[in-house]
Amino acid sequence: MKLLALTTSTRRSGAAVLDDERLLAAATHADETSHAERLFAIADEALGRAGLGRADLEAVACDVGPGSFTGVRVALASAQAVAFALGRPLVGVESLRAMAGAAFGEAAVGDATACAALLDARRGETFLAIYDAHLAPLLAPRHVRNELVAAELGRAAAGRALAVAGEHARVLGLEPVAGLRLVTTPATDLPDAAWLGRLALAALRHETRPGTAPVEAVYLRPPDAKPMPP
Repeated sequence: MKLLALTTSTRRSGAAVLDDERLLAAATHADETSHAERLFAIADEALGRAGLGRADLEAVACDVGPGSFTGVRVALASAQAVAFALGRPLVGVESLRAMAGAAFGEAAVGDATACAALLDARRGETFLAIYDAHLAPLLAPRHVRNELVAAELGRAAAGRALAVAGEHARVLGLEPVAGLRLVTTPATDLPDAAWLGRLALAALRHETRPGTAPVEAVYLRPPDAKPMPP
């Protein structure tokens, strides 16, 4: 199945084209202020490298967050538009789950049996989730004050080897925390479109009516912008 996967939930936007498990092509852009303007260009770049057009796609996937409020909406709205125009199924994949999936899929976790994925939630907070090797959530996605992340991970690591994915882990200085193994690869530092696509394809294979479930953004908290009072 040929699938286009899109992510814009962080400073790095990405598009990947897969044919089942095989990555055909990918393209990225690293300026979150221009995700809306650049996303279709990098999607077409990836399709061109793969030798395909939009009409060749059989499914579309997108990153539904958590992450930047504006960024999450860009990928979701763009993927919805492409899927609707082509009459193709649409699958949403959580950003943190994609990062953990990449960590396990690339065998970057070592002997760890669980993986925590972290993203900068801004306002002094972290988006955090923990998954087992089958990507079932051991700790559902949530936002945590930065100063509480180490303690949260320390509790989760008690009695088990825990890998930690996400460039934000280095920003928080988590290296000294006992029992944690930091994973640092391009696909685990931030959500990666290719791994989003692989998880979406796995979901499609297990659905009885592929792509019919509603795809909604995962924000975890209200937006920073507030409506003006009347």
